[in-house]
Amino acid sequence: MSKADVAQRPAAALPIQFQSGALAAASVTPANVSNMTAVKIPSTTSSTATTTSKPISISDLITSTSTAGSKRQRHDDHKSDRTKIRATRMDFAKIMDPPIVSFYGSTPIPLPSRFGHLKRRLVAGRETVLKASWDRLLAALRDEISHIESHGTELIPMIDFSDIEDSSKVQPWSASLKRHGIGVIRGVVPPEAARAWVEETKKYLQTNELELKPPPAQDPTCFDFFWTPAQVRSRAHPNVLRAQRFAMTLWKDTKDEFVATRYPITYADRIRIESAGSDGNITVNGSRVAVSPQDSLIAAAAATSSEEIAQVDNGSLERWEQDGYGRAGLYNSIFEGDWESYDEWDASGRVNATPDLYNGQGACSMLRLFQGIIALTEIEPGMIKILPSPKLSTAYFLLRPFFSPREKAPEGGHRSEKWAAYLDPSNWRLDKEQSTIIHGAVAGHAQRVTSSFHPHLELKRSLVAPPTLPEGSYIIWHPDIAYQFSNTNYSTNARPTTSPGEPASTTSMLVYAPAAPLTQQNALYLARQRKAFLRGHPGPDFDSTGTGLGSEAPHTGRLTEKDIKEVGGEEGLQAMGLAPWNLGKSIAMTSDPKNASPPLSSSSSSDPKDKNNINKKDDEEESPLADGSLTPKTHAEVEVLKLANQILFPDRFDFYMPTRAPSRAVSRATSPAPSRDREKDSDKGVKDSS
Repeated sequence: MSKADVAQRPAAALPIQFQSGALAAASVTPANVSNMTAVKIPSTTSSTATTTSKPISISDLITSTSTAGSKRQRHDDHKSDRTKIRATRMDFAKIMDPPIVSFYGSTPIPLPSRFGHLKRRLVAGRETVLKASWDRLLAALRDEISHIESHGTELIPMIDFSDIEDSSKVQPWSASLKRHGIGVIRGVVPPEAARAWVEETKKYLQTNELELKPPPAQDPTCFDFFWTPAQVRSRAHPNVLRAQRFAMTLWKDTKDEFVATRYPITYADRIRIESAGSDGNITVNGSRVAVSPQDSLIAAAAATSSEEIAQVDNGSLERWEQDGYGRAGLYNSIFEGDWESYDEWDASGRVNATPDLYNGQGACSMLRLFQGIIALTEIEPGMIKILPSPKLSTAYFLLRPFFSPREKAPEGGHRSEKWAAYLDPSNWRLDKEQSTIIHGAVAGHAQRVTSSFHPHLELKRSLVAPPTLPEGSYIIWHPDIAYQFSNTNYSTNARPTTSPGEPASTTSMLVYAPAAPLTQQNALYLARQRKAFLRGHPGPDFDSTGTGLGSEAPHTGRLTEKDIKEVGGEEGLQAMGLAPWNLGKSIAMTSDPKNASPPLSSSSSSDPKDKNNINKKDDEEESPLADGSLTPKTHAEVEVLKLANQILFPDRFDFYMPTRAPSRAVSRATSPAPSRDREKDSDKGVKDSS
């Protein structure tokens, strides 16, 4: 969601009245630092809930402890000045926090000047084709929104897990998924297992003193737990891994890229828990927790906003930046005025992209081909809404920052003639002077799409809620699709009334379970995540900024590697980076990696007698969804598995440098490195012979 969704929050979000100060600070560059006007900063005391402000100028930020032409000040004066400067710098750092409250308003956030240069570079020389492309896009969107509104829930295909190998049922389901970017697989987790996991998780939370932050006021059901029984068991369950493999193989074949969609790996995300209660408080560490003033302001802003807000995961500004998704040119066709040729199901442009340039809390650094959630309890319609248009909506929010309306949006209903005139292509022009604004994008946070920033998406008409989801259902959606969790508890007096582990009349539980393929980048992340699991720490993406989410290390009932193996066997361990992948047979390289010949005998296991390494007969057909360890079929899969084994188990596998020229591949990388004892014996033999 976002990891996730709106829980991507800074340590301290700015109150509404200080947004102007944040905008002034955000625009500071070396060129204009001397001209910066005074801004206001919040100063909140712990004893009261009131917020005061004081003016601060740029001269205060650069005050020196020495004065030209005067004698050196006394030591105490220097110490006092240094203390003041340190405090001032801390205040300035708070100003630079992204003003998340503004997501609930209608004013976009100006960014540093380099984003104006970035936009001008993307537009330069393409002005005419971009305007024509924009006009075509708006016309297509008008028809798309009408199509979505008229069909609604019908656009969300559903298939039973037992039917995912039935081509007659898979074909229409996959066709609808590719068209609308969303699908549901029912019965992935058996009902009895789902109920058992929910009860085990409630007990786990009840018996432990949780040293974790309460959920944010604007998203009160999203908790920063990562290793509860429900999460660990669902990620390792063979049905979940099989469903993820099934879904990822629907992406366009990328034989030339080092991505293995048949090998799903785990991404440890958060959990959503909602328990019905009556007193309007939340319990953490066995005591009631008062809502902070900043949380109150955020919740109040969310509750009073008339905006429809949805979010798109996997970065925001990175989609426009050369060092983000521009690295492999994923969106080049859109920026070149040919959005029609953009292939939203081609993963090749995503493999080497960097979706988290700003290291934001909850900003996902792993490649995910689907975002997904597993419903461990029955979920009624409205819990989540999704915009089922992966191609047009993506092209729109990417091009929106380059255009402005000639006439402002009219007040009143969105079905009026004035509103239609406002949306008409003739009312929109390509900006001659590109501003620093990228609508809905702030460094370190997910992309937001809102009814004010992105009026042509008409979110009130285009966001669709799935039907009732039975327990054990798995809902997945394209990584560029906008979605919205419906929180009726926006106001502070309606937050979850019990801790997630306390008894309640009803409890709904959703586990985030994105589908992530094995790649070199993902293997590197998996190594960090494995350490976090073994230590009981938060997922690496969620505590990378030192926010102190807390640890589950001392918790009674925390699951271990043994539990993962009991649930998911060898494949469950591999998905968590706890066991190496079995290459089965090394591949006989040809000059063309696409035409690699059938594998020859070799093993990736440290034990050549491992029963998992027994070669299959040549005439045996392996189902792409088969359980257990799969034999790699392509050069890319072999390369990725070699890399992953070396990254995750460097003491068992030789160093390996991947190459796109298969004839140059180092065959010894398919087998484990010799043990230290064998190395010593080898050295001894050399000495004896000499």
